[in-house]
Amino acid sequence: QTEEPAQSTGLFEAANREFESTESGSDTSDISEELSTQDGGGKSPGETESGLKAGPEDCALPDTQLQREERPTSTCSSSSVVGEVVKTMQHFMEKFGMDLFTVTQAFLKNTGEVETTLYFLQTGERLDGYPVWSREDDLELQKDDERVRNKLIAKFGAENVAKRVAFRKS
Repeated sequence: QTEEPAQSTGLFEAANREFESTESGSDTSDISEELSTQDGGGKSPGETESGLKAGPEDCALPDTQLQREERPTSTCSSSSVVGEVVKTMQHFMEKFGMDLFTVTQAFLKNTGEVETTLYFLQTGERLDGYPVWSREDDLELQKDDERVRNKLIAKFGAENVAKRVAFRKS
């Protein structure tokens, strides 16, 4: 069990590389398309409606105290964070019937924010109404050009641009 977070972290990094290498400007909504085809797969309106009402408390995950006790005490505290991320991703995979790659891509496109990613997986849209981030947007963000930065702020909002900068540095 203690190897699982490390493996998942490796998968996250692989998916991030995939996001960086294959994302194109016209292809920012693979998951949205997948969601729309899944919606036609027999979900009743009641199910969808109740899914949309799910708040963060509905997605609360069990405490990882047991996992922390199993690990050596010299392990850095970030390992418990990794454990929480793994559980959240597994929960989303089960809840939406998606594979790890799809869920990871959803997190990458939504700056790693759990609530925003949950809403995106449910609806195909961001909670705040802004578009999801693409690889091209990230490349633009790296440029030291005020005009380009202002264009991104107009597209995503100043707060989302600041969050994305912090996310890319982490």
